[in-house]
Amino acid sequence: MLIVSDALIEGNKTLTLHPALLPWHKKLEFRRRQWFSCKDKTPLEWYAAIVDASPAVLLATQCSNIPVDTKQCWVASPYHSQLGRDQVRVIPEGLFPWCAEDAIWLCDVLNPLLGEEGMHLLRVGTALLLTCCDPMDAQPMSFARVSGKTLPNRHPEGSDGGRLMRLVSEIQMILHNNQPPHRSGQSEINGLWIWGESVWPAAASEGMPTVATRNPFLQAVADGKDANMTITEADRLPDLLKPEAPLPVHLLLAGEDYVVHLTKSYFNLFRHKTWDTSSVKDEEKLFAALRRL
Repeated sequence: MLIVSDALIEGNKTLTLHPALLPWHKKLEFRRRQWFSCKDKTPLEWYAAIVDASPAVLLATQCSNIPVDTKQCWVASPYHSQLGRDQVRVIPEGLFPWCAEDAIWLCDVLNPLLGEEGMHLLRVGTALLLTCCDPMDAQPMSFARVSGKTLPNRHPEGSDGGRLMRLVSEIQMILHNNQPPHRSGQSEINGLWIWGESVWPAAASEGMPTVATRNPFLQAVADGKDANMTITEADRLPDLLKPEAPLPVHLLLAGEDYVVHLTKSYFNLFRHKTWDTSSVKDEEKLFAALRRL
Protein backbone atom coordinates (compact mmCIF):
# COMPACT_ATOMS: atom_id res chain seq x y z
CA MET A 1 0.00 0.00 0.00
CA LEU A 2 1.15 3.52 -0.81
CA ILE A 3 -0.39 6.64 0.77
CA VAL A 4 0.58 10.08 -0.57
CA SER A 5 -0.68 12.65 1.92
CA ASP A 6 -0.75 15.71 -0.38
CA ALA A 7 -1.13 14.17 -3.84
CA LEU A 8 -4.34 16.04 -4.72
CA ILE A 9 -4.26 19.81 -5.16
CA GLU A 10 -6.71 22.40 -6.43
CA GLY A 11 -6.78 22.74 -10.19
CA ASN A 12 -9.03 24.65 -12.56
CA LYS A 13 -12.45 24.05 -10.92
CA THR A 14 -11.42 20.47 -10.11
CA LEU A 15 -8.70 18.45 -8.43
CA THR A 16 -5.39 17.69 -10.09
CA LEU A 17 -2.28 15.72 -9.19
CA HIS A 18 0.72 17.23 -7.44
CA PRO A 19 3.47 18.07 -9.99
CA ALA A 20 5.87 15.68 -8.22
CA LEU A 21 3.64 12.79 -9.38
CA LEU A 22 4.09 13.61 -13.07
CA PRO A 23 6.29 10.52 -13.77
CA TRP A 24 3.44 8.25 -12.61
CA HIS A 25 0.47 10.07 -14.26
CA LYS A 26 -0.26 7.57 -17.02
CA LYS A 27 -0.06 4.57 -14.72
CA LEU A 28 -2.41 6.22 -12.22
CA GLU A 29 -4.97 7.26 -14.83
CA PHE A 30 -5.76 3.63 -15.73
CA ARG A 31 -6.46 2.57 -12.15
CA ARG A 32 -9.94 1.83 -10.78
CA ARG A 33 -11.08 4.65 -8.45
CA GLN A 34 -13.04 4.90 -5.24
CA TRP A 35 -13.53 8.32 -3.64
CA PHE A 36 -13.80 9.26 0.03
CA SER A 37 -14.11 12.48 1.97
CA CYS A 38 -11.21 12.78 4.43
CA LYS A 39 -9.70 15.68 6.35
CA ASP A 40 -6.16 16.56 5.30
CA LYS A 41 -3.54 14.69 7.32
CA THR A 42 0.22 14.71 7.73
CA PRO A 43 2.03 11.36 7.23
CA LEU A 44 2.18 11.01 11.03
CA GLU A 45 -1.58 11.59 11.25
CA TRP A 46 -2.27 9.00 8.56
CA TYR A 47 -0.34 6.41 10.50
CA ALA A 48 -2.04 7.44 13.76
CA ALA A 49 -5.49 7.17 12.17
CA ILE A 50 -4.75 3.69 10.80
CA VAL A 51 -3.67 2.40 14.24
CA ASP A 52 -6.46 4.39 15.94
CA ALA A 53 -4.15 6.51 18.12
CA SER A 54 -3.34 10.16 18.77
CA PRO A 55 -0.29 11.56 16.93
CA ALA A 56 0.98 13.13 20.16
CA VAL A 57 0.61 9.86 22.07
CA LEU A 58 2.53 8.00 19.37
CA LEU A 59 5.44 10.40 19.89
CA ALA A 60 5.12 10.42 23.68
CA THR A 61 5.31 6.63 23.94
CA GLN A 62 8.68 6.79 22.17
CA CYS A 63 10.01 9.39 24.63
CA SER A 64 11.79 8.36 27.83
CA ASN A 65 12.18 11.76 29.50
CA ILE A 66 8.65 13.18 29.75
CA PRO A 67 8.34 15.30 32.93
CA VAL A 68 6.43 13.46 35.67
CA ASP A 69 3.89 16.29 36.07
CA THR A 70 2.87 16.23 32.37
CA LYS A 71 -0.89 16.35 31.84
CA GLN A 72 -1.02 17.03 28.10
CA CYS A 73 1.12 16.43 24.99
CA TRP A 74 1.22 18.21 21.63
CA VAL A 75 2.94 17.65 18.31
CA ALA A 76 5.25 20.58 17.52
CA SER A 77 5.97 20.99 13.79
CA PRO A 78 8.72 23.41 12.68
CA TYR A 79 8.23 25.32 9.47
CA HIS A 80 9.67 27.88 7.06
CA SER A 81 7.34 30.68 5.96
CA GLN A 82 7.31 33.34 3.28
CA LEU A 83 5.70 36.71 3.91
CA GLY A 84 3.27 37.90 1.24
CA ARG A 85 1.38 41.17 0.91
CA ASP A 86 -1.42 40.16 3.28
CA GLN A 87 -0.67 36.57 4.30
CA VAL A 88 2.09 34.24 5.48
CA ARG A 89 2.60 31.14 3.36
CA VAL A 90 4.24 28.02 4.78
CA ILE A 91 6.39 25.88 2.49
CA PRO A 92 5.26 22.23 2.23
CA GLU A 93 6.56 19.87 4.90
CA GLY A 94 8.02 17.65 2.20
CA LEU A 95 10.33 20.46 1.03
CA PHE A 96 11.53 21.47 4.50
CA PRO A 97 14.85 19.81 5.47
CA TRP A 98 14.91 18.63 9.08
CA CYS A 99 17.26 16.46 11.14
CA ALA A 100 17.99 15.49 14.75
CA GLU A 101 20.60 18.25 15.07
CA ASP A 102 17.91 20.81 14.18
CA ALA A 103 15.59 19.36 16.83
CA ILE A 104 18.29 19.51 19.53
CA TRP A 105 19.09 23.13 18.69
CA LEU A 106 15.44 24.19 18.74
CA CYS A 107 14.82 22.56 22.13
CA ASP A 108 17.83 24.39 23.60
CA VAL A 109 16.66 27.74 22.21
CA LEU A 110 12.97 27.53 23.14
CA ASN A 111 12.87 25.68 26.45
CA PRO A 112 13.80 28.74 28.57
CA LEU A 113 10.65 30.47 27.24
CA LEU A 114 8.47 27.37 27.43
CA GLY A 115 9.59 26.58 30.96
CA GLU A 116 7.96 29.82 32.15
CA GLU A 117 4.65 28.43 30.81
CA GLY A 118 5.02 25.04 32.51
CA MET A 119 5.91 23.46 29.16
CA HIS A 120 8.83 21.50 27.81
CA LEU A 121 9.94 20.80 24.24
CA LEU A 122 11.37 17.30 23.80
CA ARG A 123 13.14 15.61 20.92
CA VAL A 124 11.80 12.23 19.83
CA GLY A 125 14.28 11.09 17.21
CA THR A 126 13.92 13.83 14.61
CA ALA A 127 10.42 14.81 15.82
CA LEU A 128 9.34 17.33 18.47
CA LEU A 129 6.88 16.85 21.33
CA LEU A 130 5.56 19.63 23.56
CA THR A 131 4.49 18.67 27.09
CA CYS A 132 2.30 20.75 29.43
CA CYS A 133 1.77 20.43 33.16
CA ASP A 134 -1.21 22.79 32.87
CA PRO A 135 -3.44 21.59 29.96
CA MET A 136 -4.49 24.14 27.36
CA ASP A 137 -8.07 24.31 26.09
CA ALA A 138 -7.42 24.95 22.39
CA GLN A 139 -8.19 23.16 19.12
CA PRO A 140 -5.73 24.39 16.49
CA MET A 141 -5.97 22.96 13.00
CA SER A 142 -3.76 20.12 11.92
CA PHE A 143 -0.38 21.00 10.48
CA ALA A 144 -1.62 19.36 7.27
CA ARG A 145 -3.90 22.38 6.81
CA VAL A 146 -0.95 24.76 7.31
CA SER A 147 1.81 23.00 5.37
CA GLY A 148 1.92 24.36 1.82
CA LYS A 149 -0.84 26.83 2.66
CA THR A 150 -1.18 30.02 4.73
CA LEU A 151 -1.03 30.58 8.47
CA PRO A 152 -4.50 31.26 9.92
CA ASN A 153 -5.23 34.85 10.93
CA ARG A 154 -7.60 33.97 13.77
CA HIS A 155 -7.35 32.20 17.11
CA PRO A 156 -8.27 28.51 17.31
CA GLU A 157 -11.37 27.48 19.21
CA GLY A 158 -11.13 26.99 22.98
CA SER A 159 -10.70 29.25 25.98
CA ASP A 160 -6.89 29.10 25.60
CA GLY A 161 -6.85 29.68 21.85
CA GLY A 162 -5.49 33.19 22.32
CA ARG A 163 -2.85 31.99 24.77
CA LEU A 164 -1.65 29.36 22.29
CA MET A 165 -1.38 31.85 19.44
CA ARG A 166 0.52 34.32 21.63
CA LEU A 167 2.98 31.53 22.41
CA VAL A 168 3.34 30.75 18.69
CA SER A 169 3.99 34.47 18.04
CA GLU A 170 6.65 34.64 20.78
CA ILE A 171 8.39 31.64 19.25
CA GLN A 172 8.37 33.37 15.86
CA MET A 173 10.01 36.45 17.40
CA ILE A 174 12.73 34.39 19.09
CA LEU A 175 13.55 32.67 15.79
CA HIS A 176 13.47 35.87 13.75
CA ASN A 177 17.12 36.70 14.51
CA ASN A 178 18.25 33.36 15.90
CA GLN A 179 19.08 30.54 13.48
CA PRO A 180 21.25 27.43 13.84
CA PRO A 181 24.69 27.91 12.25
CA HIS A 182 24.71 24.34 10.93
CA ARG A 183 21.75 25.14 8.62
CA SER A 184 23.65 27.72 6.60
CA GLY A 185 22.23 27.79 3.07
CA GLN A 186 19.04 25.92 4.04
CA SER A 187 15.53 27.24 4.67
CA GLU A 188 15.28 29.19 7.93
CA ILE A 189 13.23 27.88 10.84
CA ASN A 190 10.56 30.58 11.18
CA GLY A 191 8.09 29.03 13.59
CA LEU A 192 6.63 26.08 15.42
CA TRP A 193 3.04 24.94 14.79
CA ILE A 194 1.57 23.30 17.91
CA TRP A 195 -1.27 20.85 17.24
CA GLY A 196 -2.64 17.32 17.75
CA GLU A 197 -3.10 17.53 21.53
CA SER A 198 -3.77 14.55 23.78
CA VAL A 199 -4.11 13.91 27.50
CA TRP A 200 -1.19 12.22 29.23
CA PRO A 201 -0.51 9.60 30.45
CA ALA A 202 -2.16 7.42 27.81
CA ALA A 203 -1.86 3.80 26.78
CA ALA A 204 0.43 2.90 23.91
CA SER A 205 -0.88 1.15 20.82
CA GLU A 206 0.07 -2.48 20.26
CA GLY A 207 0.88 -4.37 17.09
CA MET A 208 2.20 -1.32 15.25
CA PRO A 209 2.64 -1.95 11.52
CA THR A 210 5.95 -1.19 9.84
CA VAL A 211 5.99 1.60 7.27
CA ALA A 212 8.50 3.08 4.84
CA THR A 213 8.73 6.89 4.90
CA ARG A 214 11.08 9.85 4.64
CA ASN A 215 8.93 12.06 6.87
CA PRO A 216 11.00 12.94 9.98
CA PHE A 217 8.03 12.81 12.38
CA LEU A 218 6.72 9.48 11.14
CA GLN A 219 10.23 8.01 11.16
CA ALA A 220 10.33 8.75 14.90
CA VAL A 221 7.49 6.31 15.66
CA ALA A 222 7.40 3.74 12.84
CA ASP A 223 9.88 0.98 12.04
CA GLY A 224 10.60 0.69 8.33
CA LYS A 225 12.08 -2.82 8.36
CA ASP A 226 10.34 -5.18 5.92
CA ALA A 227 7.54 -2.63 5.45
CA ASN A 228 4.73 -3.36 3.01
CA MET A 229 3.18 0.08 3.49
CA THR A 230 4.58 3.47 2.46
CA ILE A 231 3.32 6.84 3.69
CA THR A 232 4.87 9.95 2.20
CA GLU A 233 4.42 13.48 0.94
CA ALA A 234 4.45 13.90 -2.84
CA ASP A 235 7.79 15.74 -2.81
CA ARG A 236 9.49 12.80 -1.06
CA LEU A 237 7.94 10.05 -3.21
CA PRO A 238 10.86 9.92 -5.71
CA ASP A 239 13.11 8.84 -2.80
CA LEU A 240 10.85 5.85 -2.14
CA LEU A 241 9.50 4.73 -5.51
CA LYS A 242 11.18 4.81 -8.89
CA PRO A 243 8.94 5.69 -11.89
CA GLU A 244 9.89 2.47 -13.68
CA ALA A 245 9.09 0.28 -10.65
CA PRO A 246 5.70 -1.51 -10.40
CA LEU A 247 3.07 0.39 -8.48
CA PRO A 248 1.74 -1.08 -5.21
CA VAL A 249 -1.57 -2.92 -5.33
CA HIS A 250 -3.32 -0.24 -3.27
CA LEU A 251 -2.67 3.50 -3.67
CA LEU A 252 -4.32 6.30 -1.73
CA LEU A 253 -3.93 9.81 -3.09
CA ALA A 254 -5.06 12.42 -0.55
CA GLY A 255 -5.48 16.19 -0.42
CA GLU A 256 -8.03 19.02 -0.32
CA ASP A 257 -10.22 16.95 2.06
CA TYR A 258 -10.55 14.04 -0.38
CA VAL A 259 -8.92 10.65 -0.88
CA VAL A 260 -9.05 8.48 -3.98
CA HIS A 261 -8.29 4.78 -3.54
CA LEU A 262 -6.68 3.38 -6.69
CA THR A 263 -6.58 -0.35 -7.34
CA LYS A 264 -5.59 -2.53 -10.29
CA SER A 265 -8.35 -3.29 -12.76
CA TYR A 266 -7.42 -5.83 -15.42
CA PHE A 267 -10.66 -5.25 -17.30
CA ASN A 268 -10.59 -1.43 -17.24
CA LEU A 269 -9.04 -0.01 -20.40
CA PHE A 270 -10.64 3.39 -19.92
CA ARG A 271 -8.23 6.20 -19.11
CA HIS A 272 -9.38 8.81 -16.56
CA LYS A 273 -7.70 12.03 -17.67
CA THR A 274 -9.30 14.21 -14.98
CA TRP A 275 -9.65 13.82 -11.22
CA ASP A 276 -13.33 14.59 -10.68
CA THR A 277 -14.84 13.21 -7.48
CA SER A 278 -17.77 10.80 -7.78
CA SER A 279 -19.83 8.60 -5.41
CA VAL A 280 -17.91 9.98 -2.43
CA LYS A 281 -18.03 7.83 0.73
CA ASP A 282 -17.28 9.10 4.24
CA GLU A 283 -13.99 8.92 6.16
CA GLU A 284 -15.21 6.27 8.59
CA LYS A 285 -15.69 3.79 5.75
CA LEU A 286 -12.23 4.58 4.42
CA PHE A 287 -10.44 3.72 7.65
CA ALA A 288 -12.56 0.67 8.27
CA ALA A 289 -11.40 -0.61 4.87
CA LEU A 290 -7.75 0.32 5.57
CA ARG A 291 -7.70 -1.54 8.87
CA ARG A 292 -9.08 -4.64 7.17
CA LEU A 293 -6.31 -4.43 4.60
